[in-house]
Amino acid sequence: MPISSLSALTKQDCQQIRFILTDFDDTLTWQGQLPVATLQALSELSEQGIKVIPVTGGCAGWSDMIARALPVEGVITEGGACFIGRDENLGLNYQFWRDEALMKTNKEEILQQVEEVLTAFPTLRLARDQAYRLTDVAIDYAQDVQPPALAEKEQCLSKLLELGLNARASSIHINVCSPGYDKFSMAQRVLKNIYGLSQSEQQQQVLYVGDAPNDESMFARFPLSVGVANIAHHLAQMTHHPKFQTSQPGGLGFAELAARILVSRRE
Repeated sequence: MPISSLSALTKQDCQQIRFILTDFDDTLTWQGQLPVATLQALSELSEQGIKVIPVTGGCAGWSDMIARALPVEGVITEGGACFIGRDENLGLNYQFWRDEALMKTNKEEILQQVEEVLTAFPTLRLARDQAYRLTDVAIDYAQDVQPPALAEKEQCLSKLLELGLNARASSIHINVCSPGYDKFSMAQRVLKNIYGLSQSEQQQQVLYVGDAPNDESMFARFPLSVGVANIAHHLAQMTHHPKFQTSQPGGLGFAELAARILVSRRE
């Protein structure tokens, strides 16, 4: 099905939205920075009572900072491994997909396997933030590795999958984690258990924004889904596409989306 432009997102759809779940890298950011327009959009959405929850493959250490410093409701981090939200005293509360100690042990086992695989791909390396990851392993192919090692990324990803590892590519990393969860499964748990949304309410009141193949589980299940313009580079590799697409890339596209939602709600 062709992807529609953002102009096809109806006023009725905009007025029903209570939650925006969004990827972070190259969706809220652009060219490695958080645009001023994006920060302003996050503030305005919060003021209007729309809860924004970043859903990222980024590390827990970085996600802790996002949850503390930005006007967001919380952060689903490390590809769905953990939700960092606020408790009744406005402190941060970490809720893991399964037992925290078990997930950390699994990460160490995965790290050993990944390091063995990387010996065959000298251009690739562990992400700089690996020391701040609690549950998964990230391989950098386009963050600090420049120019992006796209061919090596595909070869490495194929090798990891051949070994039976749970690996997915984002716009900058290959993320490898234990099986059984993804961005959508944790998002559904958070929306149901913390915010009390039924399945039908999730379908009507939640919009997802992303930019890469590791967002497919979200695009497949949320009828209201948006890809920022730079998703165009990945569409040929994806089975599940967003319903709408912005004209601007990254965080500028997110700001474009926010403006449409906010204008529709004021009419």
